[in-house]
Parts: sequence; structure tokens; C-alpha cells
Amino acid sequence: MGGYLVVKSPLIIYERGIYRPEPTRFWLLDKELKKEVSRLEEKGYIAKFSKLISEKEELLKLFIRLHEEEVRERKRILLLDYPEVFYGRGKWDEVCKRVILDESVGIGGIRNFRRKPFKVRCLHLWVAYHLGSEKFKNPIGEWVLKLLSKS
Repeated sequence: MGGYLVVKSPLIIYERGIYRPEPTRFWLLDKELKKEVSRLEEKGYIAKFSKLISEKEELLKLFIRLHEEEVRERKRILLLDYPEVFYGRGKWDEVCKRVILDESVGIGGIRNFRRKPFKVRCLHLWVAYHLGSEKFKNPIGEWVLKLLSKS
């Protein structure tokens, strides 16, 4: 299993004169992989993984750490790649900072990630982060790819 196409999207998108925050940084491009992941979602794997992570303290801590790392990474990217937004005081600069720097907003814009029950929200998201960056390798991405390799 491997060789899937994943794209890293910009943290801030500038269009029509405004900056728009984009908290999801990795996206699956492989159409077949997206279809297969959707089939797992239809089979209830979001709920299964959410329950498993909520029940296993070590898994929960690992996912909280991943979300927290994403918050730190977004701040680093915002400062280095978008200093005009980071230091800006305009309306759209503030909107972007509110979304990107909010410590309660983790990977893919998931809010309140430190609370139980843990909400997986989307398998595509976790697979994209798993494939998109060594720093964000995660059990959901592993589980999904393993399940797909068996089918």
C-alpha cells in the first residue's frame, strides 16, 4: 500500500482581496483511496475509532498531542510564511489568527479535542495527515490503510 497522492494546502488563502484561513493542511487526491475510505466511514468506523480512542487513555493522549502539535505547526507556518497576517491588524488578519492560532482548534479544524468522547469526525482527514507528514503519523491512518490492504 502506498504511493497515494496527498496535497498540502496553504494555511492562508488570499482571494478577492481577503485572507481566508484554511486549518486543514493535508488532503487526499487519490480518487480510489477516497472512495475506499468513504466505504469504511459508511460501515461505522468513525464511531468505532472514536469509541476506542475515548476508552484508551494512552491513545487519547497521543491524539491530543497530535492536535497540539498541529496548533504549534500552524503558528510556526503563519509566522514564517504569512508575517503580514501574523502581525496584521486588519479585519481579515484577525479572522485568520482567530482560526489558525486558537488552541482549542486542532487538526482539520476539530474543536475541543481535549474532551471525551474523542470525535474522529473524518477518516479522510486522518489518513491525509498520516500520509502527508512524518510528524503526523497516527493510528487512525495506520488502521485505515491496514483495513484497505486486507480488502
